[in-house]
Amino acid sequence: MESRYALLTDYSAIFRKQERIKNKVYDEQLIIKFQKPLKIYMKWIDIDREALYVEGEYNNKILVHRGGLLGFKIWKFNPWDSAPMLNNRHPVTDIGFGFILGIMHKDFNMAEQHDEMEIIRMNDESFEGRPSTVIEAKFTPHDGRQYYTSRLVCHIDKEFMLPVGISCYDEKGVLQEMYIYKDVKLNPGLTDLDFSKDNKEYHF
Repeated sequence: MESRYALLTDYSAIFRKQERIKNKVYDEQLIIKFQKPLKIYMKWIDIDREALYVEGEYNNKILVHRGGLLGFKIWKFNPWDSAPMLNNRHPVTDIGFGFILGIMHKDFNMAEQHDEMEIIRMNDESFEGRPSTVIEAKFTPHDGRQYYTSRLVCHIDKEFMLPVGISCYDEKGVLQEMYIYKDVKLNPGLTDLDFSKDNKEYHF
């Protein structure tokens, strides 16, 4: 997966995220465009909202456009500000395959080193209508070590060799977060205009 991700320059997808925050579950679907090293455009499917973040541009702030009465205004936030973090477990800078692979690389390597991981299942199955391999792992930390999650279920697209689905559960088996990427297009040739507030298809 890391080798395949290294070959990517950009991608687009429909992104679904489900996150539990203070015992309430939030479920959203977005259209995303991503380009390395860190350029992100997001458009929500069910609500009139879009966001743009380009590392090193716009004073490293997220540009947000919302519809409604204040649709004429462009909001600017730091990624960790309370407004963009509202009802979100992660800042916008954590989105994408690279973030998932970073979690897996750190936790799988540490767990293997200390014999603190049980592979519950690893087999082939369909995911979002595409052939995939599913890996379910349970972590049992000792000596103060901490893992990102207690139980992880990851679906790896067999053609793309990328983690197109990941679900994380706490020690009681309660879902904490789920991220799904579908309709993925790898290296579609996104340009600077795809990550510009001046794109006429956007509303910044």
